[in-house]
Amino acid sequence: MRTPTAVRPDERDDPAEPRVPDGSRGSAVARWSLRHRALVVVAWLLLLLAGAAAFAGGTTTSDEEGVGQSQRAADALEAAGFSEPLTETVVVSLPAGAAALPAGAESAAAAAVASAHRGDDLVREVGEVARSADGRVLAVPLVLSVDPETGYAEAVERVPAAVRRTAAVQDELRAALGRPDVVVGQVGSASISEEVGGRLERDLHRAELVSLPITLLVLLLAFGSVVSAVVPLLLGVVAVVVALGASALVSHVHPVAEEATSLTVLIGLAVGVDYALFVLHRARLARRSGLPVRAAVLLATRTAGHAVVVSGATVVVSMLGMLVAGGLYTSLALGAAFVVAVAVLASATLLPVLLDVLGDRVDALRLPWRRDARRGARRAERVSPVGRAAAAASGRPVLSLVLGAGLLVALTLPLAGLRTGLPGDDALPRELPTVQTLHRLTGAFPSQGPTAQVVVTAPAASAGAARTALADLAGERGAGEGGAPVTSSSDGRTHVVTVPLDSGVDSGPEADRAVAALRERVGPAVAERVPDAEVSVGGGVATGSDLARWMVDRLPWVVGFVLALTFAVVAVAFRSPLLALVTVLLNTLSCAAALGVVAGVFQGTWAQDLLGFTSTGTVVAYLPVLMFVVLFGLSMDYHVLVVSSVREEFAAGSAPARAVRVGVARSAGVVTSAAAVMVAVFALFGTLSDPGLKQLGVGLAVAVLLDATVVRALVLPAALRAMGRRAGGRPVRQVVPAQGGEAVRGEAVGA
Repeated sequence: MRTPTAVRPDERDDPAEPRVPDGSRGSAVARWSLRHRALVVVAWLLLLLAGAAAFAGGTTTSDEEGVGQSQRAADALEAAGFSEPLTETVVVSLPAGAAALPAGAESAAAAAVASAHRGDDLVREVGEVARSADGRVLAVPLVLSVDPETGYAEAVERVPAAVRRTAAVQDELRAALGRPDVVVGQVGSASISEEVGGRLERDLHRAELVSLPITLLVLLLAFGSVVSAVVPLLLGVVAVVVALGASALVSHVHPVAEEATSLTVLIGLAVGVDYALFVLHRARLARRSGLPVRAAVLLATRTAGHAVVVSGATVVVSMLGMLVAGGLYTSLALGAAFVVAVAVLASATLLPVLLDVLGDRVDALRLPWRRDARRGARRAERVSPVGRAAAAASGRPVLSLVLGAGLLVALTLPLAGLRTGLPGDDALPRELPTVQTLHRLTGAFPSQGPTAQVVVTAPAASAGAARTALADLAGERGAGEGGAPVTSSSDGRTHVVTVPLDSGVDSGPEADRAVAALRERVGPAVAERVPDAEVSVGGGVATGSDLARWMVDRLPWVVGFVLALTFAVVAVAFRSPLLALVTVLLNTLSCAAALGVVAGVFQGTWAQDLLGFTSTGTVVAYLPVLMFVVLFGLSMDYHVLVVSSVREEFAAGSAPARAVRVGVARSAGVVTSAAAVMVAVFALFGTLSDPGLKQLGVGLAVAVLLDATVVRALVLPAALRAMGRRAGGRPVRQVVPAQGGEAVRGEAVGA
């Protein structure tokens, strides 16, 4: 082995760049950035401004694509020229058990609604009023003037004014009908989208605002100084803003789902802060060991910075795994990959410059009770609970593996009963006025509840038989109040009827079974009467059922892609196929445990009041794929840092037991701080009203907590101890600073 040599202060390749020990000169990118500090700062300022401007002018749209039989039904209707106008419904209702509305209520309601919306150019006409079977509810259709294909966003933007006009009708009808208990409301796809979307936007804004001070508080407790806490937070904000700008530019050429923006903020703030935290933590340790400021920064980029690159590459690979699935996952993958790549780039270029400029002032504005943190930092890490747990685990590796892995396996048990679905109307927040109006409408008019569209395409000569078959079907299922239910195209080749489903909900297993049962019965029945017909069942419920099934079917492909590429990346980075295999197995088990917790919580009702949701008995269909790729990537943050620290001890000649014990203990403080940041950010998203984001936030928070405790403090140390020196991969050079103090050994990964 090459003997470590001290480096005299006057030994420099560049007078502006102090030489550091061999193997710790820092990455080429960091050296270049330090030589061109002004250029780097200006470039990042321009990127930040451009990102903010691009995001302000970007667009978000639905990125979901139809699949299966429901998409065939939609295609047939579109090809035949079917186009239904956008409508809203004014609902006039009385409480349950009240006497029926008086005769003439229909005309009074129609007149009052028409008067209220006179002059409102969003409403084209007021339709015919329908009365419920018990006479307590009236439905007054409002036909909107906007184009149903291109004007939906306009309708959502303008519908609040129409809702306010409708609200003014209530007092007028109470007086006209002599019924003070009359309740008037308005509901439709536009008004629901506006109210639910507005609430979600406010929730997201609140979560984003709260996450910043919480993250700052965690960093203050971790570093003990204001400046050290602000630097990682700044890097996280920069990564999010620049990545949102990149996604906004993409939105002009490819649809970007609204969920992609939320995921970018969620992931970007977490990884941006964590990556900066790792490098800053290592730079402070190197500085305290006696290295000059720039030498300490370069050593940090060579060790922790290289670990960040490996971790970031793995996260990007995991996120891009969603491209295998396509559809909604495409924009989610691009948004998450953008923000992780930007976070890695910022930690490799902007962060070294900031640390070099700040120097020892990075510890400025220390908290009063942390004045002695410099002298006690290393000792605190060595006696931390995580460090003690790691020492115990490495001392009894078999027992620790059995206990830790057994706990994780136990948490995966709810996956055996995993049920997925896309949230429907039954998952909407029941306290919203439009949702309450919707329930009054669907309760009074079954045809307004869960329905399906049966579409028949047949030769024009069979038009009569096709119409008769569909009319009989509608009659059997109680559809078609108020007129002939079957609608035909002008060429007599395509026919459609809307029928109620045998389901009390519009999503989940019950809705899936209702759609499947209808398809099994309708297809053969129509084919028997119209031999040349093509039959398909579509509509909103069927579309959700088909899409949910498709999303779950993508999971094996995504998992296989991520596992294969992650194994390759880790094997190359650590130069150890065995270590790569252990990494893949541990991360997979950790992801499965977190998803098991989500299934156990959200498929039941026991946590509804605690977390503020209405259980539909399902997990959102896109969550298994999304959680797997996100968690598999994020878990690499801690894994790379811990393994790198252990490898340094191996490089310094430590025995396996000591290498694991000291390596895990040395990284315990920064791992705990990083985990606290992620848990805090993710938990905030668990407070949102959107079912998917709530489940994602809770799942990610639980996963990171498990990963930083059970996996990194118990299972991983035991696994590394059982592997012995094979956990060290290819040997790396020993590094001893010439300036004295405690040695900062080795390299983070065997580069």
